[in-house]
Amino acid sequence: MSNLIAAQPTPGNRNSVRPYAVFDWDNTCIFGDCQETLLHYTLETFSFALSPDRFFDAVRRDVPQGPLGPDFLNAEGQALRFCDLAADMTRDYAALWSRYGAWSPERTAVPRDTPALEALRTRLLYSYNAVNTVAGPRVALYWIIRLLAGMTNAEITKLAASANRWALGRDIGQVTHLTPPDRAGQSGPLRYTAQHGLRLTPEISDLQHTLREAGIEVFICSASLEAVVRAFATDPDFGYNLPADNILGIRMEEDSGKLGTRPLADWPLTYANGKVDAIRMRLTHERGHGPLLVCGDSNGDVAMQTTFPDTRLSLIINRLSSGGEGALSRKAVQNIDAVSPRILLQGRDENTGEWRPSEETVPFGTTTARLLGSG
Repeated sequence: MSNLIAAQPTPGNRNSVRPYAVFDWDNTCIFGDCQETLLHYTLETFSFALSPDRFFDAVRRDVPQGPLGPDFLNAEGQALRFCDLAADMTRDYAALWSRYGAWSPERTAVPRDTPALEALRTRLLYSYNAVNTVAGPRVALYWIIRLLAGMTNAEITKLAASANRWALGRDIGQVTHLTPPDRAGQSGPLRYTAQHGLRLTPEISDLQHTLREAGIEVFICSASLEAVVRAFATDPDFGYNLPADNILGIRMEEDSGKLGTRPLADWPLTYANGKVDAIRMRLTHERGHGPLLVCGDSNGDVAMQTTFPDTRLSLIINRLSSGGEGALSRKAVQNIDAVSPRILLQGRDENTGEWRPSEETVPFGTTTARLLGSG
């Protein structure tokens, strides 16, 4: 990494457009996922702006309504249909909406142990996992963002900032959620164990500052909503302090100045090949070259880490991935002693969220470091 930076001409001696680096955000620049953190926070506080009818439409859109399959059963071992989950979630949501209304900074706090909120929290987190598994990430990424519809950009920014500070003050761990006995509904009793944890990664912010000082611009390309990433990445209190215009993420249409429920036309879903499309649209076509450095952690980052001929180095945050990112990780291991490797692997401790001075990662709940995943 140091050699890559040192090899670049000093800013005053450049005759061409400045080089640039592209980073994924979630689990790359930070430990954890800011969009999922915001989901957890909205479910702790009932922070929504959708009417019950619009909520019902949002959670059903693009999702198969039939049986979810043998991997998704209720607490009594019975098969689940998504249409029943959607009906029960909307019943819980409507009960809370009628009592508390839309989120605002001035609204009275909703007790987190309110039965309808406990039921909604369990069902919605369960459903998000089911949507991601059954319908795939391209559906799930928009699904989670639609839940913020009806809010202005300023409201989303304020809510995301509150969620970030809330999560940074929590531990890294798991919580098991249960539907209260009197709110079993059509889907029956549910149990869902959710992972949580959010931490800053000072090594990444230091790297980004070093790159910028060397005249290498830093951009983010994330599969989270742009406004949610901006709330984190541009806040000087967190150390990254990146320019707002350098954040590329998911974009949605607006409805009277508020977030809508449909993707923005002519902008790709910034996931997998869509990240490559966004980088080309926003950066490569304008500058005439691809990124010098690309950093990521998951299969959604493989395309942008491997597509551009100008990319000299890819950094992988080691999450013991399978699939495409796992294959790249294996290449990094094969060339671990190379003088000028094309791929670097960086390990972390998933119990603390901290980087390790090694390529190996310690999985959550264990103390044994591993170099590669199982597939």
